[in-house]
Amino acid sequence: MNLEKQIKTVVDAIGELKGEDIVTLNVMAQSVDMEAIIIATGRSVQHVRGIVNNIKIEAKKLNMTLLGIEGEEFGEWALIDLGEVVAHIMIDKTRNFYKLEKLWSTEDDED
Repeated sequence: MNLEKQIKTVVDAIGELKGEDIVTLNVMAQSVDMEAIIIATGRSVQHVRGIVNNIKIEAKKLNMTLLGIEGEEFGEWALIDLGEVVAHIMIDKTRNFYKLEKLWSTEDDED
């Protein structure tokens, strides 16, 4: 499956459950392990867990490889590793604290 379809699948799964502030970053120049990072905000711990579950369901439907999930049990920040695409779903407080967009962004992403 091509990268664009993988990204669309994850972004759509987040959007279906009303995940907020969805950002997609191309990280091919910064990482050999992944090609894109998707960051989104959930309104609560339960909302984050629901978004993660929806991503798992949609990825499974398309036979996307699910390499792992971290943080789902706590829900303040969950990471879903789909190989080429990694999604970070966080509550607002956690997202503001870690500022992953700033960490991974390049000048090209800021256009």
